[in-house]
Amino acid sequence: MTEPATPQPPLRSSSRLFEIVIGIGVLVISVVSVFVAVNANRTQERILAASVWPSLMFGTSNASTEGAPQITLDLLNRGTGPARVRWAELLYKDAPVRDSDTLLSLCCGVPANAADDPTLLSSGIQRRVIAPGEWINLVRYPQPDPVTPAWEALDRERHNVRLRACYCSVLDECWLLDSNRDDPEPVNQCPRTPGVLWGS
Repeated sequence: MTEPATPQPPLRSSSRLFEIVIGIGVLVISVVSVFVAVNANRTQERILAASVWPSLMFGTSNASTEGAPQITLDLLNRGTGPARVRWAELLYKDAPVRDSDTLLSLCCGVPANAADDPTLLSSGIQRRVIAPGEWINLVRYPQPDPVTPAWEALDRERHNVRLRACYCSVLDECWLLDSNRDDPEPVNQCPRTPGVLWGS
């Protein structure tokens, strides 16, 4: 007498479990792929931003690169991309300065109508694009012969001159430069334009 065949368990439950495991695996792979893609996109954005990053620096000197006595107020782009200047203001002891004549009048006791010295040169930077590595003399005043009281006074007072400027990259990322601070401050947009602008 033959024994009855042992009934086989239904395959439906194991098949269902297999489908769930596969589904979870596909979901995990999709989530990981999205995460990798987002991170790769952010990395590309950072690389692009770094490749066009401007960095303006303000400084002053009383000698040329050749060692000749001259007073300069300088602006330099040390970044990797162009700086689009939205506005710039020069201040002497917090008083806004429009031009080099006004600067000599405020700092050095030279009457505004007597400050017309052909050796005193200045450059405006309003709405200007400053290329990477570009160096601009906002003020250049070679030492006259004989030395004048105005030149000596400006040499003493040049460290009291301050520059504020708002500039942006080609990606419209913007910074506010204040020469009294160590680093430019990132801003969402440039603050309101001051009433008195340098070289305007």
